[in-house]
Amino acid sequence: MISKKYSFDFVSKYLWLFSLLLSSAAFAQSPFELADVLTEAGESHSYMAKEKDLEVPVTVIHGAESGPVLLLTAGIHGDEFPAILALQRLREEVDAKQLKGTLILVHLANLPGFHARRVALHPADNKNLNREFPGEKNGTPTEQLAEFFTREFISKMDFLIDMHSGSWNQQLLPHVYSPFVDSEELDELTFEFAKATGMQHIVMYGERPRDPANSISYPNTAMTRGKPGLTTEIGHLGQSDEAFVEATLELSRNALYFLDMLPGEPTPHPAPVIYDKLKSVVSPVDGLFTPRVEIGSVVEKGTIVGEVRDYFGNVVTELTSPINGTVMMINETPPVKAGESPVTIGIEQEV
Repeated sequence: MISKKYSFDFVSKYLWLFSLLLSSAAFAQSPFELADVLTEAGESHSYMAKEKDLEVPVTVIHGAESGPVLLLTAGIHGDEFPAILALQRLREEVDAKQLKGTLILVHLANLPGFHARRVALHPADNKNLNREFPGEKNGTPTEQLAEFFTREFISKMDFLIDMHSGSWNQQLLPHVYSPFVDSEELDELTFEFAKATGMQHIVMYGERPRDPANSISYPNTAMTRGKPGLTTEIGHLGQSDEAFVEATLELSRNALYFLDMLPGEPTPHPAPVIYDKLKSVVSPVDGLFTPRVEIGSVVEKGTIVGEVRDYFGNVVTELTSPINGTVMMINETPPVKAGESPVTIGIEQEV
């Protein structure tokens, strides 16, 4: 059962998890089926989940005892590498015979985007997988992939972590999005799940639709179906540094401890910072962007966060923060178009 040290009422959480287990496909006495492939209790099975032209490398670790189904997904954007490497290590680390419940590892959700080296997009239709949920079975390749994940993965899991990092042009302050959909019990459990990851910076996020038929993003597809779904951002600039990989592994372990799937206690950050909103700083012109602040900088309204030069090197405009907050994202490469946001500011929750 979940540790009592979290603020969410222990009995309510236990009953919530128990109800999830009753509806889950993960009973240790029976094989776990995913994409027409069975994995026996107490076994780990890595394979290519296939349907028509779709291929997704997955590992199912089906525990010897019953418990929640946790889905960890890397590579929704194929150019974000730390989580891809971390889940390969987690596959070797988790022993199915010691696991309660079922752990699903999606090693690389957007395989075509990965091999095409595309920033966020699928090369076949230039669509962002994380904007096409719940998908369409007879749609474009990206829409088909979203529908496959909705039908085969989200329907069979109880908790989701969608693992991201910054693309080649983005520097990010590591953070986790804790979405809310105005369901008190679900939103509170999702927030406790976010804290349990151990990440310091937690962004409360309620901007996605509440309609399951128009869920848009992968985690919101889980949330609109009554299941906690987090997004983590660890790593940046298209890099796969060891520190980023290890941080992703650590949050994965914390998730398993939080759900009592492995013995151990999660280690929430001792000083979490909660953000109510993210505010974009928008460039009014095309040109070359140069940042004037760093990731994690605390800025006041009116602080110059960057400047845009024309193609001859003349400063055209200075970009200023519209609010007091913390710098969460910076575009570290020069190209910027009018209407694009090269800097994002997080607004800290008032205590």
